[in-house]
Amino acid sequence: MLTDEEKNELVNLAVEKALLMLPEVVGNLMKQHAELTKLNSKFYADYPEFKDHKGVVVSVLERLDAENPLHNYQDLLVKAVPEIRKQIMILKNLDMNNNPRPNRDFSNENIIEMQQSTDVNGAI
Repeated sequence: MLTDEEKNELVNLAVEKALLMLPEVVGNLMKQHAELTKLNSKFYADYPEFKDHKGVVVSVLERLDAENPLHNYQDLLVKAVPEIRKQIMILKNLDMNNNPRPNRDFSNENIIEMQQSTDVNGAI
């Protein structure tokens, strides 16, 4: 059984070791962030048509990363290009400006009219 003094000594050694490793960990994270930023800048320079569709790019990359967790980021970028183009073409065909508001009038007349326009199972 450890005494309180021995426990404190072990905790202090663990904390000291963790604090000594902190600069190396932060340095590695900064290096990795700089590399990813560089890859992203090059990607958008190579594919300028994607700049206006960053949400699509992020969505496709996240899905591919989840499906291929062992691939490196650069390979995922190359693999994502055809899927990004496909998603952008789908998005271009959608009318994002003309979307009428749904009828939120729940007065008795409107409910009766809605019931008459559906079958017994609620299908229109």
